[in-house]
Amino acid sequence: MLRIAFVVGGLCLPATFTRAQGAPPAFTVPRIITPGVSQQPAASEPAPEVVPAWRRPLVEGRFDEALAQAADVPWARAYISGRAAERRGAYDEAEQSYRVALVEQPTGEPAVALAELLTLLGRRDEAVPLWSAILRAGQAQRTGTAIGRAARAAQALTQVRLANSYFQSATNLSPDDAQIHTRWGDLFLEKFNEAEARSSYETALKADSRYVPAMVGLARSLADSNPTAAEAAAREALAIDPSNPDAIVLLAAEALDASKRPEARAGLEQVLAINPRHVEALALSAAIAQIEDRPADVAAFTQRAMAVRERNPDVPRIIGERVARQYRFEEAVRFLRQAVEFDPENSRAQASLGLHLLRTGDEAGARAALDAAFTKDPFDTVTYNLLTMLDGLEKFVSVPARNLVVRLHEAEAPVLQPYLVPLAEQALADLSKRYAFTPQGPILVEVFPRHDDFAVRTMGLPGMLGALGACFGKVVTMDSPKARPPGTFNWAAVLWHELAHVITLQMSGNRLPRWLSEGISTFEETRARAGWGRESELLFAQAYATGRLLPLKDLNSGFAKIETINLAYQQASVLVAYLVETHGDEKLQAFVRSFGEGLDNEAALTRAYGRTWETLQPEFDAYVKQKYGPYVPALTEVDAPPPGRTATAADWKAFADQHAGNFRLQMVAASPLLRLGDLAGARVVLERAAALVPFASGDASPWRLLASTALKQEQAADARRFMVEVLDRDHTAAQTLRQLVAQAQAPEDAALRQRAAERVIEIDPFDAAAHTALGDLALARGDVPTALRELKAAVDAGPTNPAEALTSLAEATMRSGRSDEAKRHLIRALETTPRHERAQELLLRIIDGPGGGDRR
Repeated sequence: MLRIAFVVGGLCLPATFTRAQGAPPAFTVPRIITPGVSQQPAASEPAPEVVPAWRRPLVEGRFDEALAQAADVPWARAYISGRAAERRGAYDEAEQSYRVALVEQPTGEPAVALAELLTLLGRRDEAVPLWSAILRAGQAQRTGTAIGRAARAAQALTQVRLANSYFQSATNLSPDDAQIHTRWGDLFLEKFNEAEARSSYETALKADSRYVPAMVGLARSLADSNPTAAEAAAREALAIDPSNPDAIVLLAAEALDASKRPEARAGLEQVLAINPRHVEALALSAAIAQIEDRPADVAAFTQRAMAVRERNPDVPRIIGERVARQYRFEEAVRFLRQAVEFDPENSRAQASLGLHLLRTGDEAGARAALDAAFTKDPFDTVTYNLLTMLDGLEKFVSVPARNLVVRLHEAEAPVLQPYLVPLAEQALADLSKRYAFTPQGPILVEVFPRHDDFAVRTMGLPGMLGALGACFGKVVTMDSPKARPPGTFNWAAVLWHELAHVITLQMSGNRLPRWLSEGISTFEETRARAGWGRESELLFAQAYATGRLLPLKDLNSGFAKIETINLAYQQASVLVAYLVETHGDEKLQAFVRSFGEGLDNEAALTRAYGRTWETLQPEFDAYVKQKYGPYVPALTEVDAPPPGRTATAADWKAFADQHAGNFRLQMVAASPLLRLGDLAGARVVLERAAALVPFASGDASPWRLLASTALKQEQAADARRFMVEVLDRDHTAAQTLRQLVAQAQAPEDAALRQRAAERVIEIDPFDAAAHTALGDLALARGDVPTALRELKAAVDAGPTNPAEALTSLAEATMRSGRSDEAKRHLIRALETTPRHERAQELLLRIIDGPGGGDRR
């Protein structure tokens, strides 16, 4: 689970080259260049086009009104009748109506509708001649409408570059035609270019703010990245066309993702009441039945969908993809293999199979499926990205460990391996013991130095800016420390979090609700190390103080919304902490296992704890009140306008004094006081803030600012005290902890310096100074093996003073009795800095000492 170009028009797709030829950089796909004039229809001055009056009610689902508007246009009446019949699932009737309209409009909208219907029914051989005729007509005509239809035909005939070019020409000729822009957006969305798809849909809506297909398209393009906005767009479409099946199905899918299955079922039942043959609604209904372990219903819904088109690969593909969203990847793969079996030429089924095989750890099988998909459709962005990512994995090294295989980039492995691999082994061992469960392995852990590589490995597309790691049950993927600026996150905490998912997902047969899996993983962070898993504790306390906590029965849905996901993580962790503190670990284990037996959220809670969500809510409320109630006054929102731009330090101190009990306003006042140079005044305000909410961490931490302010005041003892608070509470404060490592030099500070340096390495293992500190401490206590490990890491990390690092490594190597190896380190040091005195002295000592090494 997650821890979250185109000269013309801009189809963000790979150019038509084989991947063996020089491919563009990963995830940067060239813009499509306009084909030559011979491929394009003539683009002279656009002829004026009149939009028929019946089109408005037709696209808004008001078929009777559309028929009345088309009373004098027989072909239009037949076409509208066909659209109405198709919405009801009367496909034979729709076909007959379209064929009547086709007599007068052999390459117009009736031809497009008939070709799409025949494709839906699995009669592609009959659809191809229609698409070809539409394409030829667009090449011969000069209207934007005809060229737009030709673009749609080219897309259906898998001539993607031509389709993109024609859509560009069509929008040039008819820039205000919402239908053309919408269909262009559909092309982008088909190829997983959601950003360009959104742009096309938004352009369509600027041209026609009530164009329902664009609203639905916009919702689809937002479904994965912004579910709240997607839902809003779909509901806007339904406000105009209340029975629009595409909008209702989208809302049902979103409800399913948010674990609102009754709501999802109700939406699908609404669609099937209108059209009992709606394939996507039937497939989604089968997916829900699979998730709920109702095999008879899976078979029944699947059979109904297959009655529309025999061996339709989209049916098992949709089921598999939806089951995968519930983290049941092995089941998903079975359905996706069936989809490929039904139609081996279906590139989307092959690509989806490849993506989900990656999630089960079968990289060889994934590559075979993705290669097959790419051969059939080299324009699918996800397929291209995944194959490029797999090519990049050739530069990774595999490190076998206890029930693990860790894959690290070859440039990072020398530094990361000595820390990440033992920590992964420790996490699996500790968590397996705690939960009395040994996961099926080996667990594959892949660590990516580029965030976009991690995002593609996880979801097929770059982005996922809020995600740091992901777990699929037997596979963990995560950002390397180098994927983000130092101080952004703690890689060790992320690794522990994801390996906790391995335990709980496998224990529950991958049936754990997200709130519980994320809650346990975040809670286990807090048990593993001081300061871990608390980055959103202030957010949680603020939400409690302002009455914005999520009702427990809706906690799972909080993970489906951007605006509540961070709160949901922390609230789930606090709930798990309450359950463990009150009822112990054994009941938590039973709770997790009950989901694997098919129990739902409510039934599992009742069995494990004898409670319902309604009875648990007041208990949880009382726990939160006891723990966070004392901080409510400090976190209550206060409407207090701050002093203006010309305010002096005295003004800001007066403002802070006036609101001395409010944490946020103390932090607001501290910043200008520091900027104005009033360090003493800032100290007073920051110490007040720290006393009000001592657990604040990250960018909102007063402790960090107190440490840096005390250093500026040259008050070392106070700075040390504040740094220790940071060490205890904050797991990403790289700069503050580096300062603590540098300051804690006295022999009596050895334990503190050790803790601080270890925390720095959890944040930035490429910090040579932290490794050097740990190496020096190890030498001081006579632990030569540890000193060698740390001092070698300091060299590999790229220190600012390579000669000094090599000399320290040479000293430890001498202590281990390997004089010749130490000599080589010293020679390297002197090649870097010829006059480095300590290196010269050590080299002479080796040469002049017993044995003398090799004097050549």
